[in-house]
Amino acid sequence: MIGRTMDLRPEDVRRRVRDAGERVRIARFAVVAGVMLCVAWMSASWRLSIARADLASATERAEDVVRVEAELQDARASLERDGRELAAWRRVTIPIATGRLIDTVVEILPESATIERLELDATSLIAVPAGHTRAGIEGTTPPRRVEGDIEGFASTDEDVALLVDALRSRPFFREVRVVTTRHRELGSGTEVAREFQIAFEVDLDQASPAPAGEPDPSEGGGR
Repeated sequence: MIGRTMDLRPEDVRRRVRDAGERVRIARFAVVAGVMLCVAWMSASWRLSIARADLASATERAEDVVRVEAELQDARASLERDGRELAAWRRVTIPIATGRLIDTVVEILPESATIERLELDATSLIAVPAGHTRAGIEGTTPPRRVEGDIEGFASTDEDVALLVDALRSRPFFREVRVVTTRHRELGSGTEVAREFQIAFEVDLDQASPAPAGEPDPSEGGGR
């Protein structure tokens, strides 16, 4: 026998039951969809937080790179500035032993002569000598020389001439010349002398002006 089930409920009851079943199915579907939406939202939020963290890290690294580049530029500019200042200092500094130069002058000084002032001018190291460009040697390094002056007095013009000749005999002195000589009274006027001013140039491309019998500072590691 085949069993049959007969729904003896009234039509409106059966309709209400069907509607209730549909509502239950819809509610279940809504719950499942809500759960899925929550999972999707949580996953998107997690990914968004990761993306924001990556963006913040990348921004921080980019700022670090920009800061390091700025520091490198400052350091490069500082090095270039220091290099220019060092080059300028090397051009104007006097790379000779001035004490030895004074010893040299004192050694060749006549007995009756007295030095009152010895001055060295390093500005000639950065100035191009007159005629250097006109001589057709533009682009080459001009001779490195330091200009100097000696002022003092001696008993006679002959002693002044002896000092000039002694200076000219030194290989590192160039363009030695008497600028002025004049009469001068010493003390209460009982003694007279010849006041002089001698100009010269020190040739830095030659040996350093060490006194005779002493080692040249340019040899053996001296300045």
